Amino acid sequence: MRKGLQSFLKYTLSLAIAVLLFWYLYKDVDFNEMMASFRKANLNWIYLSIALAMFSHLLRAWRWNMLLEPLGYHLKTSRTFLAVMVGYLANFVVPRMGEVSRCGILKKTDDVSVSRGFGSVVTERIFDMICLLAIVAITLAIEFRRLNEFFLNLFLDKATGLEENFLTLIAIGITFLIGAIVIFFLLKRNQAFLRKNKYYNKLTAFLRQLVEGITSVRKLRNPVLFVMVTLGIWICYFFMTYVVFFSMPATSSLGFSAGLILLVLGGIGMATPVQGGIGAFHYLVSAGLLLYGVAEKDGIIFAFVLHTTNSIAILVVGSISLFISMIIPKRNSTQAYANS
Repeated sequence: MRKGLQSFLKYTLSLAIAVLLFWYLYKDVDFNEMMASFRKANLNWIYLSIALAMFSHLLRAWRWNMLLEPLGYHLKTSRTFLAVMVGYLANFVVPRMGEVSRCGILKKTDDVSVSRGFGSVVTERIFDMICLLAIVAITLAIEFRRLNEFFLNLFLDKATGLEENFLTLIAIGITFLIGAIVIFFLLKRNQAFLRKNKYYNKLTAFLRQLVEGITSVRKLRNPVLFVMVTLGIWICYFFMTYVVFFSMPATSSLGFSAGLILLVLGGIGMATPVQGGIGAFHYLVSAGLLLYGVAEKDGIIFAFVLHTTNSIAILVVGSISLFISMIIPKRNSTQAYANS
């Protein structure tokens, strides 16, 4: 009961933050005017953006297969794609739930261990984080002045607050470290006793399989292809934003550097713990466009169009994927691997 209440409060809080951010951004925007701007947009560029987004999701499914293969799973990209899309759909319900959901779907459709699957997803996220940091470095080199100004204005007050509480943060860090060391030695000392406990054995088995999933990257059949597919995902992310520039007069003159900045800010917005990045994505993208002289109203409309069209695509394709996942026959992917 208590766990359910905590989940409900967490979900409600994240949804409230998303709604509040969205309301704050769009409270002064005339809805009819925004719809008129949308109707004037060149939809061909928006359709291309959606197609690029879907292709990036297909590449993500293919890359996930590469990580699962060393673990003994022989998967079809089409079935992994279903799991990936259900994961994106789940993020609109509970933030960051997608990673768990897609592992659950793959367990149902192809009997992939949830712990190993989740471990491979952790590895995916590590590589995505490396890519995002590399893009930030490239963007800083190209547009240092604009990004420096943006982040200084955005985080100056927060940085001041952290400085004032520096000693508190150090104390929390030391307490956490000491607690971790004490728990480690207690577990080590009582290992013989704990091994008789079935819940302890289940936990250690889960953690062992999780580590197997994380370290599967060391056994890749084709590491070069893995890196190329990863780069392909992020190239798609860039162009799915960049091509939308040409759909509206206010943004049609923007270049590659603006696309890079929006890729960084949009990525941060989507990573925030709110449903589907709602509010946070709109705020960061519209604020980034201000750096290039795009009027605030036009930037807000651009963020709305980009996020809404791709969100609708995810909701539609994700819902279809969930339905297909529920009705397709279960396939033993390890058995298929052994017979191939």
